[in-house]
Amino acid sequence: MKRLTSLGLSLTLSAGLLVGQASAATTYETEVLYGVNLRSAPSTSASVYRMLSKGEDIHVIEKVNSYWLKVQTKDGRIGYISASSKYTNYISGGKTGSASVSSKGAAIVKTAKSYLGKFTYKWGAEPWNTNYKYSDCSAFVQLVYNRHHGYKLPRTSLAQSKQGKAVSKSNLQPGDLVFFDTDGDGTINHVGIYIGGGDFIHSSPANKVGINTLNSGYWKTKYKTARRVL
Repeated sequence: MKRLTSLGLSLTLSAGLLVGQASAATTYETEVLYGVNLRSAPSTSASVYRMLSKGEDIHVIEKVNSYWLKVQTKDGRIGYISASSKYTNYISGGKTGSASVSSKGAAIVKTAKSYLGKFTYKWGAEPWNTNYKYSDCSAFVQLVYNRHHGYKLPRTSLAQSKQGKAVSKSNLQPGDLVFFDTDGDGTINHVGIYIGGGDFIHSSPANKVGINTLNSGYWKTKYKTARRVL
């Protein structure tokens, strides 16, 4: 009996380690945009565990239906929240690691990088109207998204910043648009394409089409917001 008890304890401990490892591997990829109740079941009559706070990161286990998401919080609690886009930046089949969104982002980045070192920066210039000699930041984004990949983004960085869905800096994915206020007046006037690893690619006066980091220096101080349009 002692041997069996000992063996049972060993198995229990091993199972516990496996659970811990699985929990540690969970990616909390979705951000809460507006306070939402975490419930015990996918129903408004179900008991409420607590309210998830704005800015909290969670993992979406599955989309139950058009009204509910099954999620896991960082403290390990599993429950259900409204699937309304008002509450999170979850994108069905996308934000939670979809291969389709990932591949689209990779394709966008590949196209953008093919123009490294191209185009002398000129405000208001469009590559396709200048024999591909000049460009500004938002025209470069249009070149990549519109002309190569069939999206319909507007012409200016300010207008582009109103497309798609907001995404936090901590949840950026390759292909997301990142926006800046270089004048310091609170108005967005510059845009680039996030390429991963804290870096983005853009057309700028300093380095034609080049790569810079979001996490230090000039561009960190000018960063304003990001949008996901894929």
